[in-house]
Amino acid sequence: MRFTFNSNDWMTIEQGEKDCFLLTNGLGGYCSLSITGAAARGDEALLMAARKAPNVRWHMVTNVLEELTAGGRKYTLMSQRMKSGRNYEGFRYLDEFIYDDFDRLVPVWKYRIEDITLYKTLLMVHGENTVAVRYTVETPNKDILKDIKLKVTPLIRLTPKKENFDADAKADSCQNRHGCCEITHDGYTLYICADGEIKSLSADGQLFGEMYFSQDERDGRECYGDAYINPYIAKNFADDDNSLTVIFSDKPYECGKDTYMKLADREFDYRASLINKALLKSDLGRQLALSADAYVVERASTNGKSIIAGYPFFEDWGRDTMIALAGATMVTGRFDECRSILCTFAKYVKNGLLPNLFPEGDIEPMYNSADAPLLFINAVYEYVNFSNDAAFARELLPVMEQIVRSYQNGTDFHIKMDTDGLISAGGGLEQLTWMDVRVDDFLPTPRHGKPVEINAYWYNALMIMEYFTGDSEYKDLAKKVKVSFTEKFWNEDKKCLKDVLSGNYEEEQIRCNQIWALSMPFTMLSADQCGLVLKKVKDELYTSIGLRTLSKHDTNFHEIYIGSMQERDRAYHQGTVWAYPLGAYYRAAIRFANECGSEDKRAMLISEVKEGLENLKPWLKEGCVAQIAEIYDGGNPTVSRGCYAQAWSVCELLRAVYDFETTCEMAI
Repeated sequence: MRFTFNSNDWMTIEQGEKDCFLLTNGLGGYCSLSITGAAARGDEALLMAARKAPNVRWHMVTNVLEELTAGGRKYTLMSQRMKSGRNYEGFRYLDEFIYDDFDRLVPVWKYRIEDITLYKTLLMVHGENTVAVRYTVETPNKDILKDIKLKVTPLIRLTPKKENFDADAKADSCQNRHGCCEITHDGYTLYICADGEIKSLSADGQLFGEMYFSQDERDGRECYGDAYINPYIAKNFADDDNSLTVIFSDKPYECGKDTYMKLADREFDYRASLINKALLKSDLGRQLALSADAYVVERASTNGKSIIAGYPFFEDWGRDTMIALAGATMVTGRFDECRSILCTFAKYVKNGLLPNLFPEGDIEPMYNSADAPLLFINAVYEYVNFSNDAAFARELLPVMEQIVRSYQNGTDFHIKMDTDGLISAGGGLEQLTWMDVRVDDFLPTPRHGKPVEINAYWYNALMIMEYFTGDSEYKDLAKKVKVSFTEKFWNEDKKCLKDVLSGNYEEEQIRCNQIWALSMPFTMLSADQCGLVLKKVKDELYTSIGLRTLSKHDTNFHEIYIGSMQERDRAYHQGTVWAYPLGAYYRAAIRFANECGSEDKRAMLISEVKEGLENLKPWLKEGCVAQIAEIYDGGNPTVSRGCYAQAWSVCELLRAVYDFETTCEMAI
């Protein structure tokens, strides 16, 4: 899909900072700036390199200061707000920004200065910590081309991703060698290569000045950061040489006239191969398949694949991986990566639990997730259905059996099957479901007890185990779970499911977690109950970009997610809209439409899902182009918040598109 922005989208420097783009390299590294080319967050960078995939990331190059000289006048093309207030306002010359994953030369910025047009494109090389930038100058007046000069000065940081820039920790050395400048700090080298002249400002360079990151201030984060400059690249253009290419990498490059186009062709071929594998037909589905590629990464410590939870803040987590896995790898036909990810997590099962976080170094993984192990069983089942690789299920059967036994007999974090067959989890300050958050010694959304989605996953896992093994004990236990679930979770007064069986007020709250009792392969509710749950969710939780985490009629409802971390955490699951449950809602609606027995009701639901999926397209232009964010405000979602690109948001909605295309056979 093509996303086009023009000067109406950056009438002010503030307006131009709202939306950004994201390029990734499959290692956890990325390139991300605003659509005007500014850094509006401290974690935005021209080159964020993965020193060790995927989470040991270094902020190498924040941005580039571009200055074009023509007719004796100098024009600054970079946009950047500064702490001092002396801002760089290149957006005033910016005519257009285009992002299109189906094109070779994207993203592209088009600047107009008098009768000069300058095109800037950039790419990130898959599998490398390499970003290439290409500038091309065009003018109808060829006589002035030789008088046009472009100077490009990188803003260098060379610091670990989460650390503030240390003004005293500039490069240990800066050397020019054969058209490539080597800048080394803390044993890590940045190579700057160009087909222009590379010059040093001075032996040590100089500080650039503190930049102002408006999107960080909005979220209550540190909103200032510096960089240093040294060296710069300069080029005078000519009739037969009207372009400049600059490459930033952790390895040396020979930068010639055709280097950029060769890299662009390579990246285009990679994206084309992803489209050819994907099981999607619509432009929306194909775009989401390409967007989902951003999250599939290498994990050096396990020598396998993993899934990054979100950019720019998150790492690879067990829960997020299991939820995003089908969208990222199954409907996209990436079965080798899917097997690799499942095998990686299978190796680290402990006491029937999966790692929720793979820390780097010698630190032990964290296992505080009651849902990830059950979702692992579901992922294996879905993988077999997509790939017909039944042998893989047999290979992982001992791991799945260990998970079920541990839940039955009891394992860490108070996870244990009760006498009614339902799973209880959590105690004290433990955080075990996706909706748990902790503010000091306070849990804003306590879910200790029997959470509705955990027990929906539990029933589903038992039915899958009976399917894989033929053992009737699993089916008998599943029947017991179904009886208890339908009796204890159904709220007849509100015509929906209780959120958590705890005996507290939270039991009666209307939350989005009940949707997963409808969307799993094996479910427990009657058709009438499914219809009522869908109606309740639609009436009180539905928005065009996600589901509210709490009914807007609840006294604990928070309308806006903003402020300090404590303020944000208190709102995180108290009404804030999350995109990823919307995928489950659409999938449940499609499923119920095909099982409800009423042709009129079926037509109404399918039409509703079609309209909802159509309404996703404008959201792909907001926040991070071609991506879907983590969260949105609960009152009236208008702007994205949290991670501007979230794996399970993209991948669960991609699954909904796949279900729609394969089940409803209608165009989106």
